[in-house]
Order: sequence, then C-alpha cells, then structure tokens
Amino acid sequence: MGERRDPNGGTNPAAVPSFVFSFKPLDLMPDSHESDNGRSRSRTAHEHTEEALEYMAQFGIEPEGQVRPFLPPSARQQTIDRLPYEHEVRQTVVYETEPGEVSAVCPFSGLPDSGTVQVEYVPGDWVVELKSLKYYLISWRDIGITQEDVTAHIYRDVRAELENPDTLVVTTEYTVRGGINTTCTVDSREQGTPSALGDD
Repeated sequence: MGERRDPNGGTNPAAVPSFVFSFKPLDLMPDSHESDNGRSRSRTAHEHTEEALEYMAQFGIEPEGQVRPFLPPSARQQTIDRLPYEHEVRQTVVYETEPGEVSAVCPFSGLPDSGTVQVEYVPGDWVVELKSLKYYLISWRDIGITQEDVTAHIYRDVRAELENPDTLVVTTEYTVRGGINTTCTVDSREQGTPSALGDD
C-alpha cells in the first residue's frame, strides 16, 4: 500500500485501516448563494477532512460525534508584513492575544479550539507589523489542526518573516477542555538544526 501523507506535512507508510465516516449534506454542499470561491473552499475542506480522518484512523483515533469539514493549514494567510528595525539597542518585543481571539478547529471533534498566542522575540533587522500579524492569526479559524502543530507553524512563519531574530519564542495556551490545560512552546534557543529554525 502507498504512503499516506500526514495532512500537517510528511508521510507515514503505515497501512490505512478501513474507516467509515459521513458528513451531513448541509455541511458539504454550498448553497445557491455561495460564491465560486466559497464553493472551492467547501470542496477543499471536504477533501482535506476526509484525508485527515483517514490519517488519524491509522492510529485508532475516531472522531467524536458529527464532524464538520475543516480547511488544511495551507489555507492560512501566507505572509506577515514587517518593518525594519534600525536601532543598535537590543529590546525584547512581546505580542500576546486576548483569550479567545485566536481559534482553530479540533480535527478530532470538529469543534472550535480557542486560546492565547504569545510571540516574544529580540529583533535583528526586522519587526512584525501588528495588523498583518492579527490577520495571520485569525486566518487559522477554519483550519483543522492540533495545538502542537499550529504552534510549530506559527513559529516557522513568524521566523521566516523576521529572518534573523536573536531569539524567538512562540507559546500557545488553549482554553481548558476535558480538564487538561495545555501549553505549547517553541523556543529558537532549543532548536538544534537549521531546518528546525526555519532556515530551509
């Protein structure tokens, strides 16, 4: 059997077990008033959700209840604007969202996950433009992704735009669900390879 691609990147050679799931037509079919772009997003969401569920089935994970289609990570805003930092003094810049300002879709339940995102860095040649960062963060709203994966994506995307920060730390803390508080942190000082730092 061919390799099964992880919807969040990479491949997994494990066989995909038989897995049956269904969507309500209302969740999949765009209405007559939906734009061509809306219909395209609906098709993309359907295809990606099916692929994601098959991938999770490899590990014996089945969705909870009704599953609503969600978009892949590639649907996020692809750029974050930046401004030059032209000072010799070192400073630490910290951006932190308000609780609930950032959300994504839990790929296991189809329900929204929300929480806070903190971006802390010491700039090199660039600083992040805040309005662009805000739109980037809210672009995750309809994307199905785990907290660990979205933290890694945000880190790599922000670092790519900053190019050469002295340090960069991205932390996500989701609203408690199921009685477990989860905090994920990616720290540039803990990355051991150029690829992990986002330099590939």
